[in-house]
Amino acid sequence: MNPADVYDFVATRIPLVKRLGIRAIDLSPSTARVQLPFDPELTNHSGSVHTSAQFAIAETAALAAGLLSLNGMEVTCSSKGCELRFRKPARGDLWASAQMPGSDPSELKQRLIAEGKVDVAVLVEVIDPNGERVAEGSVTLSLRRM
Repeated sequence: MNPADVYDFVATRIPLVKRLGIRAIDLSPSTARVQLPFDPELTNHSGSVHTSAQFAIAETAALAAGLLSLNGMEVTCSSKGCELRFRKPARGDLWASAQMPGSDPSELKQRLIAEGKVDVAVLVEVIDPNGERVAEGSVTLSLRRM
């Protein structure tokens, strides 16, 4: 998928993402950045953004990064695991960034061609309006050739 395809994918093909209002902001072959606008309906008992909403934005960024890294290759991409550490209460709009490991996407493509399926841990972070990290970790994606 190219960046335009991934923008469309995030905006229209994931019902939960659409319901939460998550939108793709910056997309490149190795990183993805998405935004979750603040909504009081997504808060917990203390008024901070619920950790499940933070997970949703982090997982969406990882999924977008995974699809972008394999531009031109038809794959299915799903989350297999997640390890997020919540550092502080999240308040306001949130941005999640995801970065594929390694510096050469062609290595991942070669592995996928050879093996048919590859699991890859994508680094993610969630920041608040002050630029402070509120969550960080990794989302393990399962990539399969179609």
